[in-house]
Amino acid sequence: MNKNFKFLFYNLLIISTLISISSTSWMGMWMGLEMNLLAIIPLMYSNMSITSSESSVKYFIVQTIASSIIMINITFIMIKFNTPSNMNIYNLNLMMMNSAFLIKIGMAPFHFWFPEIIYGLTWINSMIILTWQKIAPMILFMFNLSNNKFIIFIIITSAIISSISSLNMINLKKILAYSSINHMSWMMTMMMFSKMIWIIYFTIYSFSTIILILFMNKFKILFMNQVSFLNNKKEMIMFFMLGFVSFMGLPPTIGFVSKWLTIQVLIWEKWLFLAIILIILTIFMIFIYFQLMVYSILFNTKKNKFFKTNKVFLSNLTIINLINIMGLILISFFFNF
Repeated sequence: MNKNFKFLFYNLLIISTLISISSTSWMGMWMGLEMNLLAIIPLMYSNMSITSSESSVKYFIVQTIASSIIMINITFIMIKFNTPSNMNIYNLNLMMMNSAFLIKIGMAPFHFWFPEIIYGLTWINSMIILTWQKIAPMILFMFNLSNNKFIIFIIITSAIISSISSLNMINLKKILAYSSINHMSWMMTMMMFSKMIWIIYFTIYSFSTIILILFMNKFKILFMNQVSFLNNKKEMIMFFMLGFVSFMGLPPTIGFVSKWLTIQVLIWEKWLFLAIILIILTIFMIFIYFQLMVYSILFNTKKNKFFKTNKVFLSNLTIINLINIMGLILISFFFNF
């Protein structure tokens, strides 16, 4: 695809998201989501491979179903809006609309399409789906919070399914997809208590995801056993491990800040049970990440001639990982956490 056309669709992707989250009407919100869908499909299809074409069609079908559910419920809400005799119907419509937003971001139990589509895309398109494409549906979901029991059910279900499904997974794209579902369960928790911490969490999550995906795209790593190719470059192993330590939310990296703040808020709000469940289920995800780190350290392979690095790339990785390490210290110092 011509670079000018890609530039056009990337701009449309950004503008449509901004239209959706800044709209003052249901119809404007829906139009922004549709523009966003029409912008991402050509970018997904631009690779011209069979897997990308299949993923783009699947993504279009799933998103169209979710948009149809949203449109139907908008119609019902406008007809039955806020009348005392129809409050049960109104609450049901809100719950169905929230379910449609959950379908759009791939949260459990509406997640079945999500890992398969991520698996068929390129690393760059996967990065867009895992980060930018979640902004509009999540913000609209946050504006539409109505039933805490429904949200708690989604949070626990997502944490359980993502942790169990990622076990014995060897494809890194699917591992990142299930990790995204797990992180989304933590973000949904913060939507109920603190919108600012949700923004901090999403920013750190996006930062860590972009670092990992750009790294694996650079070295064409798709499966767990390919991580061992990095064993020929010791500095690459260190950068790879620091990226995953930040992504799993362990100290001393900046990824620990989001988990730390979330647990602190849950303790303040007396939601200890939910905090314990999230921590226990996240340990399963950490086990998968440690498997990747073991592969990169213990297993040796022949040198791969395609793994070429330059000084600019190494310097950029060094700066990023310094931010990873120093971020937690600076935030703790300035904000007195």
